[in-house]
Amino acid sequence: MKKKKQLKNKFKTIIILIIILLILAIIALAIILYNKDRKTADGNNTTATIISDNKITKFDLSIEFLKQEYNRQNMLYSPLSIKYALKMLNEGADGNTKVQIQNLIGDIELTSYNNINNVLSLANGIYIRDTYTEFVKENYIDTLSQKYNAEINYDSFNNADNINNWIEHKTLGIIKNMVRDDIVQNPNTEMLLINALGIDMDWETPFDASETYGEDFNLENDNKIMATMMHKEAKDDNVSFYKDNNITALRMDLQKYDDVQLDFIAIMPKENLSEYIKTFSMDDLNNILAKSTLASNTNYGVNISIPKFSFDYDLRLKDDLITLGITDAFDENSANFSNMTSSQGLYVSDALHKANIDFSEQGIKASAATVIVMQDKAMAVSPTQLEEIKFDKPFLYIIRDKNTNEIWFVGTVYEPNYWDNDKSDY
Repeated sequence: MKKKKQLKNKFKTIIILIIILLILAIIALAIILYNKDRKTADGNNTTATIISDNKITKFDLSIEFLKQEYNRQNMLYSPLSIKYALKMLNEGADGNTKVQIQNLIGDIELTSYNNINNVLSLANGIYIRDTYTEFVKENYIDTLSQKYNAEINYDSFNNADNINNWIEHKTLGIIKNMVRDDIVQNPNTEMLLINALGIDMDWETPFDASETYGEDFNLENDNKIMATMMHKEAKDDNVSFYKDNNITALRMDLQKYDDVQLDFIAIMPKENLSEYIKTFSMDDLNNILAKSTLASNTNYGVNISIPKFSFDYDLRLKDDLITLGITDAFDENSANFSNMTSSQGLYVSDALHKANIDFSEQGIKASAATVIVMQDKAMAVSPTQLEEIKFDKPFLYIIRDKNTNEIWFVGTVYEPNYWDNDKSDY
């Protein structure tokens, strides 16, 4: 009888151990799946995961700002520039501040580019008030220098001239006077983290300016304007296209410089662009590209019509980042940048992003700069004819590295150049 009771107790113990092991296995599997979901699904196209109010929202940071700034107007920003700036900020963060930034940017590995004179420029830098030098940790400076090839600059902050000259030089002379004097003259402003980039690249096969003329462009409000429309025929591997009942898409190569080649992708939905953007995803982009046809694979080639456009845009980066979950960094009482400075009062007072583009017959000139302003409260004081690919209504566009898929620029065109303003040039 005693032996049976011992066997019964032993059996119960084994059952309990099995249950415990099963629970642990389920927990481990859940952690593995969660971490797997956070990783990027397609190279450098980063899928971030935001956790708030017990809800998980997944998105790709590269296109999220299209949805954040829902203005139905021309816009442009550089995901690459913003990611570099946030990566440098994240290196100095700790605690919940770092968790929030990390949740947004994910485990991204950014492509390293060699600058090409007058063609491609990408630079990281930090400007430190010369009286604040002793508070900045050497490890942080070393990390920026070694991992991001950042230029370390010390400045009196009497005005923003040195900073603006640096940005202008690093954006191939395009972005001027981005930072106002009053930003650096504020006695609490101690550091600025900056990324600046620019491209000035020609098309692999340029448009002929003699084939540019005024043509109707349909605005989203159903009105029409006479736009400056470029035209060319293509029957080579440098152009591909896709059309269905919902969208028209075009991809065109820019010239290859050294080992870098960017391409331009335009997507024009049949429905309103502002509605299409609400659900647009990187999966949509990849599916469009996978289904695209090379112009060289058509019988007669492709007849392209696309308007010229030129504008600059200031992203409301601070507001967008707060909306996307980075809140502590902007709160002077919650920010934790203990890996950046020995002072306890450093926080992000502002985040600026400016971009510019000139899309023409010859090629694309585009630039962007991201500036993160750090203040320290404690220191204050098969067709039978040519395929018609025509962009005559609002469309979005993406400029990316053709080899790595690194996205340099994302934007929209709701209102291109007016022919009346351009026709004297032709």
